[in-house]
Amino acid sequence: MIRDYETMVVIDAMISDEAIDAEIAAVEQKITAHSGEIKRRDNWGKRKLAYEIRKQTHGYYVIFYYKANSDVVADLEKGFDINTSILRWITLVDYPFTDIIYDQNHTSSSDDITIDFDEEAE
Repeated sequence: MIRDYETMVVIDAMISDEAIDAEIAAVEQKITAHSGEIKRRDNWGKRKLAYEIRKQTHGYYVIFYYKANSDVVADLEKGFDINTSILRWITLVDYPFTDIIYDQNHTSSSDDITIDFDEEAE
């Protein structure tokens, strides 16, 4: 079953810029090689990590938004697990807001809320 996925990857920021670009290209290649479709990629760049990971204090953050089978995700994560340049990753199933979930025409105000207080409860 094809679904929308979002995968954030944190790459070791201490490797060269060419190596970072190669890691990004490798992820894209794995997605497209298995009939996946990359919708968008966000490069957040180098950022300080909240805590040390494998003695590293900085990581290069990239988020991939794509459509693929679950096999692609399993293959990606297997590769991330053995790649020493990938510090962390997380993959989420992306459920975009639709008209059914989020109705922009629906408005509400505080006048619609009524609260009944039981005065005898004291």
